[in-house]
Amino acid sequence: MLIKFSCQNFRSIGMQPLELSMVAAPKIKMHLGHISSPLDTVKLLRNAAVYGANAAGKSNVVRALDFMKASVVNGSLPQDTTREYCRVGEGFSKEMTTFEMQFEIDGQAYDYGFSCALIDYRVISEWLYELGDSEKMLFERANGAEITFSDELLGAVSKNDRMRAHIYKEDFVNQVKTAPPLLFLSAVGRDKRFDESSPLSAFSRSYRWFARNLHVMVANQPSPTSDFYVGDKTLNEVAEVLASFDTGISNLSKREISMEELERQFSFPLAMSIRQLLSQPQLGGDLVLTVRDGAAFVGVERHGSEEPTVTILEIRHQGSSSSFAFGDESDGTRRLFDFMDLLFSKQKDAVFIVDEIDRSLHPMLTQQLVDLFNEIHKEDACQLLFTTHENAIMSYDYLRKDEIWFVDRDAEGYSHLYPLDDFESVRTDSRLSKQYLEGRYGGIPALSMARALAALQEGEE
Repeated sequence: MLIKFSCQNFRSIGMQPLELSMVAAPKIKMHLGHISSPLDTVKLLRNAAVYGANAAGKSNVVRALDFMKASVVNGSLPQDTTREYCRVGEGFSKEMTTFEMQFEIDGQAYDYGFSCALIDYRVISEWLYELGDSEKMLFERANGAEITFSDELLGAVSKNDRMRAHIYKEDFVNQVKTAPPLLFLSAVGRDKRFDESSPLSAFSRSYRWFARNLHVMVANQPSPTSDFYVGDKTLNEVAEVLASFDTGISNLSKREISMEELERQFSFPLAMSIRQLLSQPQLGGDLVLTVRDGAAFVGVERHGSEEPTVTILEIRHQGSSSSFAFGDESDGTRRLFDFMDLLFSKQKDAVFIVDEIDRSLHPMLTQQLVDLFNEIHKEDACQLLFTTHENAIMSYDYLRKDEIWFVDRDAEGYSHLYPLDDFESVRTDSRLSKQYLEGRYGGIPALSMARALAALQEGEE
């Protein structure tokens, strides 16, 4: 589970770190089912709803999370990011950009992060700590390529593991001389395998958490998970859930097609993205994924060394004898398919981060989605973080006080993130959405009708 995330000097986030905490406030007693207790010391929240005006920086919070995940999973800083540092005001091109995340795996908490000079496209420092009664350093990286393991860590492993760790370190140091944006956690956690009983397995477990447990959906990008697409039985259940949202859908099925047919019928970028995904190394086990654009919902399944199977989703509506393609559906219905991934996910410990959860959806649908997520995952450790403008769910009927956050932009243009829980005077019977629109908590647009009218009328002269 996610415990805490912080970032500084990224897009509209300035040098004052922006921090999102999933630690539950002990004083709040509402929605106790929204709390999970994987750690002895703290209780963690299942939800975080982030509100804010357009251009306040909500999406930049999601982009920062996506940047960190992509860096770890791919093993280096994403390309074309040399101008992603904060350029508000005079900008901070010469300052470090820092990402840090605290997360929990099987009852053990870790702190991982890195600092980089984006304009120079290089990583400066990196670290991984084990958290508990006291912090235990697992590794630190300084000055770009100086890797240090803690004496405590190396003293607790076998002679063979200790030797392997030093070899991996030396290999990385040689690689980073010509590839400064590389990350050490990825190098030692993705390609190397330690026995699960070894303390060094923390490297691979941490890497896998980023790769498998952290799911980020930026705006206009579909969900990266595909659990619901595997079996026909599950597709029938998905059709039933979609029908509960008054979509008119009665049946979902898969039709197998060849890559050649896919390239003839649908867009070239869609086919190329599938070929690219198939060429990437697997993390292990069978491969099941979906790729979507406005016209098609394509599934790819590969079992072991077998040839992959490509299928397209076909949809049938109540009272219709014809099948419809994914692209025939409304924006709102296509959007709902993203959330079926969240609801039908078989993962018991996953973090889903969604930008603009309410896009193309009726307010009542958004309410039901949040309620369904919390109900279906009440026995596991899944979390849902989302940005939204939808004030219909800004209510104690759906969320706890410490699950509601605001992003606001100050007079200089920097984004700041703060929770509703900072406002001690907010009562449990408050009409939050009304007070929010009145500007009591910030995070709303500063509109000027007079300024707009003046500009329009000047143009008519």
